[in-house]
Amino acid sequence: MSLRLSKTLLMAVTALASSPAWAEEGGLPQLDVSLYAEQLFWLVVSFAILYVLMWKLALPGVERAQDNRKQVIAAELAAARAANEAAKASAEKVEKSLSEARAGAQVKVSTLIADVAEQAAAQQAAQEKDITRKLHAAEADIAVTREAALRAVQGQAEELASAVVAQVIEAKLRDAA
Repeated sequence: MSLRLSKTLLMAVTALASSPAWAEEGGLPQLDVSLYAEQLFWLVVSFAILYVLMWKLALPGVERAQDNRKQVIAAELAAARAANEAAKASAEKVEKSLSEARAGAQVKVSTLIADVAEQAAAQQAAQEKDITRKLHAAEADIAVTREAALRAVQGQAEELASAVVAQVIEAKLRDAA
């Protein structure tokens, strides 16, 4: 309400309240028993009008708003359920992919370990073969060197024996002479 309208209403109520007609009646008109029939009539009319207005105008609007809200909530719940199902399906796919990847990785690791073990065994066999060959060559060299040493020792022993025999003969010849 505007300020001017408020002031006008306040002045009118003050003027009516201070009028001599109200002062003579001595009280509030709604408590006057002679006016009950009129008051009840207007109460019934006002109630009926308000009831019809609420029934035909206000309540259908509220009901439409509630129905719309129920539809929105139902749609949102359906979308949430669908999203939940999609998330579960996606999680299952991811789990399946992970388990397949783990199984594939395990197979690859097992294959790699077997290949490495096979290569190590082949390399070890080649090294053992090489070591055996080198051992036989070294044993042959040792045998050749031993034979040469034995011949050299035998030759030196023969020379030494010849020298000893020559000195003994020489000593005997000196003694005999």
